[in-house]
Parts: sequence; C-alpha cells; structure tokens
Amino acid sequence: MKVLCEACGALSDARLLGRPGGAVVACSSCGAETPVPADDGPSHPPPLSEDEASAWAELESRWADEEAHRTFLARFVDLDGLARAGARYREVLSRRPSDGPALGAREEILKRATALGLAELPRPNGREGLPRAVRWGTVAVLAGALLGGAAWVVYTLAGLGAMR
Repeated sequence: MKVLCEACGALSDARLLGRPGGAVVACSSCGAETPVPADDGPSHPPPLSEDEASAWAELESRWADEEAHRTFLARFVDLDGLARAGARYREVLSRRPSDGPALGAREEILKRATALGLAELPRPNGREGLPRAVRWGTVAVLAGALLGGAAWVVYTLAGLGAMR
C-alpha cells in the first residue's frame, strides 16, 4: 500500500509489521515506523430511550419473528434513530455474525438510512439552468417545425388530389 510518510514526506510503499508493542507501518523510503492505532473493539451502542429499550427487550423475546423486527424498525424515522437501532443489531452481529434476522435488519436499516440521506440532499431546479428567452425560443422553434410539417403534409395531399 502507498502511504505518505510523516518522517520523510515521501509517498512510498509501506509494509505492515507486527511488533511486540503493536503493529507498525514501515516506510520503504526512509524506514521510519509509525504505530497503527489499536482497535478497541466494537464501541458501545448509544443508549436507547426507555420505550426503545422496552421495544428492544420485546424484540429479543420474539427474535425469529420477522414482523417483530419490522415493528421495532418502524419506531425509527430519522437518521439518529436508525443509528441507534443499527448499533443494537451491530452488537448482536459481533456476537453472532451469521444471525439471519440481524443481517436482514442491518440491510433494511442501510436502505432506510440511504433513502433518508438522499431525501435530504438539495435538489437543483432543472429550469434554473436555462434563461427564459432560450426556453421560449426552443418552444417557438419546435412549434414552427410542427406547423411547417403540417403545412407540407397539406400541400402534398392537395397536390396529389389535383393530379387525379
């Protein structure tokens, strides 16, 4: 992997090495070793409100029931709430990585959070890009083309009728 060495400032290949004090990244240019921060494991989930905690307890008692998971997730309608719910499911998955209901709920939370995040993005108005004169000019050209085509059809049909 390429890293920007803090010691020499070079962008160079680096090696990840295990040392007694923990892992280090060694710069291939100058040999400087930078310690890799230790992962303290999963963080503790944010606290749930009292009613959310009771809903979680109810969910745990009906863990195999898909409807119970849908009911629990329906309580969370904003990104903060989905983060709290996601932290609970992440905690379950850290203990049981192949837990089907937790995996499904995690996917549902990601879908809902993505939809909420996209809904909060500002939307540009497509009409703001073109000046009013250009828009009306385009309409006038298209209307002229349509009228010209209609006139040509009438002229052609009138000419065919005269030939008979």
